[in-house]
Amino acid sequence: MHVKKTGSATLWLVAILASNVSAQNNEFSMKDNESAQYQVLQKRSDRLMVKLPNRMIVIAQELRSAPVVSAQVWIKTGSIYEQEHVGAGLSHFLEHLASGGTTSTRTEEESTTILGAIGAQTNAATSLDTVRYYINTTSSHVAEAIDLLSDWMQNSQFIPDQYSREQQVIQREFEHGQGNPNRILWKLTQQIRYQVHPARHPIIGYLDEFLTVSRNEIHAFYKRMYVPNNMVFVVVGDIDKSSVVQQITKAWSKIPDGQLPDLSFPVEPEITQPRQTLGYADIRRPRLRLVWPGTKLTEPGDYALDLLAVILGHGESSRLVQTVRDEQRLANVISAHNNSYSWGRGYFSVDAEIAVPDNQQQNFNEVIKQTQAAILEQIERVRLTMVTDEELARAKRKTLANVIYNAQTSQLIASRMARDVISMGDPDYLYKYAQAIQKISSKDVKAAAHRFLSPPRLITVTMLPRPKNRPFEPLKRPIDEKNPSQFESDPIDLDNRILIEKIRTQVDQQTTTIAPVIESPKMHVLPNGLRLIISRSTLVPAVSIQLYQLGGLLSDTPGQEGVANAVANMQIKGTTTRSAQDIAQTVDNLGAQLNPQCGNNTSHVAGQCLKEDWPTVLNLVADIFLNPSFPQAEWKKLQPRLIAAIARQQDQWGGELRSYFRPAYFGNHPWSQTVLGRGEVVQSLTIDDLKRFHANHLGASNTVLALFGDVDPQLVRQQVERLFNIMPHNSKIPFKPHAPTPPVSRQVKEKTQKPMAAVQIGFGPGVTLTSENFPAIQVLGRLLSAFPAGWLEQELRGKGQGLVYSVGAGSMTGIVPGYFATVFNVKPSDITLAVNRAMEVIHRARSELVSKDELQRAKGSVLTRVVLGQQSNTQRASEAALNALYGLGPDAAARFIERVNQLDAKRLMEIAQTYLNNEITVIMLPEV
Repeated sequence: MHVKKTGSATLWLVAILASNVSAQNNEFSMKDNESAQYQVLQKRSDRLMVKLPNRMIVIAQELRSAPVVSAQVWIKTGSIYEQEHVGAGLSHFLEHLASGGTTSTRTEEESTTILGAIGAQTNAATSLDTVRYYINTTSSHVAEAIDLLSDWMQNSQFIPDQYSREQQVIQREFEHGQGNPNRILWKLTQQIRYQVHPARHPIIGYLDEFLTVSRNEIHAFYKRMYVPNNMVFVVVGDIDKSSVVQQITKAWSKIPDGQLPDLSFPVEPEITQPRQTLGYADIRRPRLRLVWPGTKLTEPGDYALDLLAVILGHGESSRLVQTVRDEQRLANVISAHNNSYSWGRGYFSVDAEIAVPDNQQQNFNEVIKQTQAAILEQIERVRLTMVTDEELARAKRKTLANVIYNAQTSQLIASRMARDVISMGDPDYLYKYAQAIQKISSKDVKAAAHRFLSPPRLITVTMLPRPKNRPFEPLKRPIDEKNPSQFESDPIDLDNRILIEKIRTQVDQQTTTIAPVIESPKMHVLPNGLRLIISRSTLVPAVSIQLYQLGGLLSDTPGQEGVANAVANMQIKGTTTRSAQDIAQTVDNLGAQLNPQCGNNTSHVAGQCLKEDWPTVLNLVADIFLNPSFPQAEWKKLQPRLIAAIARQQDQWGGELRSYFRPAYFGNHPWSQTVLGRGEVVQSLTIDDLKRFHANHLGASNTVLALFGDVDPQLVRQQVERLFNIMPHNSKIPFKPHAPTPPVSRQVKEKTQKPMAAVQIGFGPGVTLTSENFPAIQVLGRLLSAFPAGWLEQELRGKGQGLVYSVGAGSMTGIVPGYFATVFNVKPSDITLAVNRAMEVIHRARSELVSKDELQRAKGSVLTRVVLGQQSNTQRASEAALNALYGLGPDAAARFIERVNQLDAKRLMEIAQTYLNNEITVIMLPEV
C-alpha cells in the first residue's frame, strides 16, 4: 500500500535535519563569527541564525527559487499579552498605527513612497499571541525592506491625526466583522472555551473598550513591548545571508534590550459539565461547532489529536465526510481541527454547515440535533475502538505531504520559521514534527480521544441565521467575568533568552545543502493536439499537475449557468473503472491533492503529490478527466451541496455584492453569474445533462497539461502519451464564446441584512487576456489600488476620515472583455462621500498625467507580483499552462514585463480614458 512506504519525502526531511555538529556545539565561538556584534546560533550553507547583544533573534535563509524576498518581524505581543488593557484591542490598534506610520526619521508619506518604489506587498496581522509585519518584494530591494521594518519597530510616533484616522478605520473593521460569520463563530468559540484566560477576549477587542484607548496608552505599550528581546526578525529569499544579518545587526546595534513585564496567565479550570452558546449571523444555513478542551503544544496527546483530526475530517475519505456528509447527508461541509498553543491549552473541534434544504428553513432545531448526534456517534467510536492502520498511515502521509507542499515560497517559509522559533525555540520544528508524528500508534490515538473527547467536556457552539428583526449587537465583555487571582497561574517570560536557550539545545547544524535544480519549461505536442509542458524542479520532492481546458463558465448557455461547474465537481465522483471511494482513498492514502475546478474561462484539474507518486496521480487525472461515469447515487449527494454552496456566497459581503453586480453589468451573458452558477439550474440538472456536456466539450486541441516538479521529463512524456492518446482532437461543440453586450451607465441599489454598506463600480468594456493593453490595465489597477500607496487607499482610508476598512480595484479579465472595477465597504451614512471620492480618483486617472514616481510605483507593484507568482511548482505550472492555452506563448512573461517597462504616463492616461467609462454602480444597503 502506498500509505505505508517511507519514500523520498521522509528521506528529504531526514536530510534537512541531518546534524553534522553536536547540539552542545551549536553556538559558534566568537572567534568564528563574521562579526563580533552577534553570536551565531545556527550556521548552515543556506541559513544563518544569530543572537544580537540585545537578544533579538535574526534568521536569514537563502532560497534561490525566484528573485524575491520576504522580510518579517514578529513580536510576542498579541491580544493575550495586553495586561491591563486586555479586551481593548490595543495590540491590533498598535499594529494599524505602526505599519507604515510616521516615525521620528520619516513621515508616513515617505514610507509609502519607498514601499511604492520597491513594488512592495506589505501588511501586518495580530493574533492571540503575536503581531507580525511583513514586506514582500524583489530581492534587489531587501535592504529597503529591512530598513523600513526596523524604523517602524524602533521609531513610531503615533501622531494624533493618524491615531484618529485608524481609530475610524478599525470601527469600520468592527462593522465588517459583524457581517463576517467566520469572525463571529471564532469570537463565540473563544468566549465560551475560556472562562478566565485572556484568550477568551476578541483580538480586535470590545468596541466600547476599544474606543477608550488613548494615544498615550498605545505609545506606552509600544515602548514596553516592542523591544528587541521580544522580537524575531526573519528574512527569506534570493539573498546573501551574511549581508542581511550584517544590515540588521547595524540597524539594531544601538537599541538596548527592554525590561519586559512579569506576566502570568490564570490556568483555565477543567470543564466538568457541558457548555453551550448561541449566536446569530447573516447566513443561509446554521453552523455547528463542537469543541472539547485540548492540550498544549507537544504535550501528551497533542500529536495524536492532530492525527485524529485528519482521520475524522480531512479529505474525501475521512470518517465524518464519509458518514455525516455523504451517507447521512446531514452536513454540506464538515471538518475537524486540533488547535494547540505554546501558551496554554487549546481545543479540538468539529465544524459543520447543517444541510437544511431551502424549502425547510424553519426546521433548524431538529436537524441540528440529528447532526450533532451523528458527529458524537463517530467521536464515541474513536473513543472506544482504535482507528485502523490504514487510516493512521493515511493521516501521517497527509501530514508529511502538507509540510513539504508549504516549503516552496519565501513568505510561507519565513512565517513558518518565525512561528516555530517563537512557539518551540526551533526554526525546523515543523520538519521534526512531521517525523515525530510517524511514531504515533493507533493506541495513542484512542487514548487521546478517550481522554480529551469525553461527553462532560463538550462545548456546543451554534450559529443561526439572524432573523430580520434581530439587531446587530457588538460582542461585549461577559458579565460573568471572574477574578483571575482566584485561580492557579502560569508565569510567562517573554524575553528571548528563553528561546535562545531552547535553540542552543535543540537546533541542528548542517554544513552543506544541495542547490535546487529548476529547469526551463519545455512543450511537447501530442498527435491529437494536446500540449504538454514539463519543468523539472528539485526544490522540494513534490510534483504539481495542472490540466486546463478552455470553457468553464463561458461554455455554459446563457440562463443555464452551473452545468460546467457541476460536471467539474462530478469528475472526481467516479469513472468507468473507479468508484468515488476508490478515488478518494487513493488520493488521501498518498497525501495527494486532486481538485477539479471550474473557472470563468477554463475547466481545471489541479493535482499535487509527492515525487514518487506522480505516475499514480497522473493516471487519476487522466481517468477523471477522460472517463467520468457520473453515477446517479453520487449526483444525489453532490447536487444539494452545490446548491448550498451557491447560497453560501451570500454569507460574505463580497460574495453578496458580486451576486448583485455581475448580472447588473453582464446582463444576458454567462458571466452574469459566478462560476457556481444558478441554484435553480443545478436543481434541474440530470445525469444525462452532465454526460452530454462532458462529451460535447472534450477536446485535446483546447487542452494543456503541465507537470512541474521533481520528475524525469522523458518518463512523464511517455506516460502522458499513453494515457491521453485516446482524447479526441476537437470537441463536438466548438468553443466560441460571445462577448458581453457593452454596459450602459446606471446605478443599482440592493438590500442586505449585513450591517455595512458595500459598493462596486465597474467600467467597460474591459480588455481581454490577449490584448496588447492588458499589461497597461494591470499597471492602472496598481496605481489606483495597492496598499498603502494606491490612490483609492489614500482617498478612502488614508486621507482624513477613515471611511473604509476594505478597498480594492482591478480588472476581471478573460478570453472575452470583462471590466475594471473598484470595490469597498463603508458606513451607510458615508456612501455618498465615499462614492464621490472614488469617482474623483477615476476622473484623476482619466485627466491627469501621473508623476514619474507614481508610475514607477505602479509598475514596480505589477512586476513584483509577477516574480512573487513564480515560486512554487503550482504557480509556475499554472502560469505556463494558461499562457499556452490562451495563445500567449512561452515568452509571455518576458513580453508582459517589456510592455510594462515601456509604458509612459501619457499612454497610461489614454488607457484610463479608453477603459474607465460606462460606469455601473451597485450599492448594497443594510435594510432599515
